Amino acid sequence: MLHDDVTFIGVLSACSYTGRVEDGMNFFESMRSKYSVEPTAEHYACVVDLLGRAGLVQKALIMIEKMPIQADAVIWGTLLGKCKMHMNMEVAEVAAKKLVQLEPQNAGHNILLSNIYAWKRR
Repeated sequence: MLHDDVTFIGVLSACSYTGRVEDGMNFFESMRSKYSVEPTAEHYACVVDLLGRAGLVQKALIMIEKMPIQADAVIWGTLLGKCKMHMNMEVAEVAAKKLVQLEPQNAGHNILLSNIYAWKRR
């Protein structure tokens, strides 16, 4: 079986959609240690989705802050979306601020944050 970066994106996505957080994290760790595959921004986005979908948005934020690569708008947007899913305002504000810095021309991020505030007030 071929173990390349595309294979791991598929595996991490499958773990995310099926709620297999521990398995997903084990696969992510094995990428580098066992298969010598360096994680890319896409892999990190999958892990943020995996953690966020499970409600572990704070853990996802910590992972983003410790990543050896610069988090892009996809990663921060993934986190913001999961914050909306789980109504985590504290992390949502951090993600939204980063998104505005990375993509100041994209009003969608502020709209999503505004929607989170509106949902939280209900």
